[in-house]
Amino acid sequence: MNASSQSTIEYLNFIRYQLNRYIPITLLILGSIGNILNILVFTRPLIRTNPCSIYFVNGSIVNFISLYIGLITPFLGTYNLDPTQIFKNLCKIRYYLRFSTITLSTWFILLACIDRLFSTSNNVNIRSWSSVRLAKRIVITAIIICFICPYTQVFYCYTISQGTLCTWENQTCKLLNDIILLICNSGFPPILMILISILTIRNVKYLNHTVDGSHRRRRRRDVQLIRLLLIQVFSFILYGIPITAQKIYSCSTIFMIKSPLTIAIDNLINQVSTEISYINNSTIFYTYSLTSKKYRKEVFRILSSLFTRCQNIKIHPIQSIDSARINQNKIIKNIPNESYELNIRNRTEIL
Repeated sequence: MNASSQSTIEYLNFIRYQLNRYIPITLLILGSIGNILNILVFTRPLIRTNPCSIYFVNGSIVNFISLYIGLITPFLGTYNLDPTQIFKNLCKIRYYLRFSTITLSTWFILLACIDRLFSTSNNVNIRSWSSVRLAKRIVITAIIICFICPYTQVFYCYTISQGTLCTWENQTCKLLNDIILLICNSGFPPILMILISILTIRNVKYLNHTVDGSHRRRRRRDVQLIRLLLIQVFSFILYGIPITAQKIYSCSTIFMIKSPLTIAIDNLINQVSTEISYINNSTIFYTYSLTSKKYRKEVFRILSSLFTRCQNIKIHPIQSIDSARINQNKIIKNIPNESYELNIRNRTEIL
């Protein structure tokens, strides 16, 4: 390997190092604020009665967890503080939770699409499948399946390599893992989302012509949730294209002999595509806020109520202190009068 190739490899590794230092912490801050506000919005009384909100809330919770599991360790690694590079069991658990949470996030979007398809059907029996009770059961079932079935091979395939690198043990493990990710997360689910979204839009157009006035307000709320869902589907597909393409390329070239420069380029592309995929997990709140007026109103109401509560917390202690002082002053003023009256009574009794 000549000097120019070596310098190029060092420069590519330097870029990876800088990306790990600045991108994850930015996404963590944005995602923490955004997902917490998402949870507050979709748990409001008027919204949480809709089955679709159940999937939105659980999706935001999973997004919150996946951001910290997927992004905190690369950031800590730039300061040599990554525990998954030291402890083999933490290495395995980290990848297991990372793959499980990002897959659950995808499944909740897909399940929300299916729920909206059922809720907009002109068949009464199919519409009955869209219910809060059923949605809660499906969420629990999806969590159990996702944590039991797809990614248990991680505990065998991942280990600490070369002393400080948490990665797969062999190429077969990498191929198996990439195929499962394509099937469960970034490949097959987006295709289903597109097909189901098209059918849902067709159902909505039909219902707009047949719905009566008594159900119009509820239908508008459902349409708003469908709009937010379509925005989320579009964002998921947009930010998921790079990681999907990277996984397909990785699977097709996994058994090829590559030069150190090619490996460095592949590693950089893998990191960039992975961080792009996390943009959807951290910025979906801001996408909702920019594209939906109703959503902005709900966020404004939440922030207003939080501000009012903070103001009340500041005012109430001051009021209680002031009232305590006033009561104390009244007691002090009343003490001489009461003693004077007692003295007069005593004197009259003596006389």
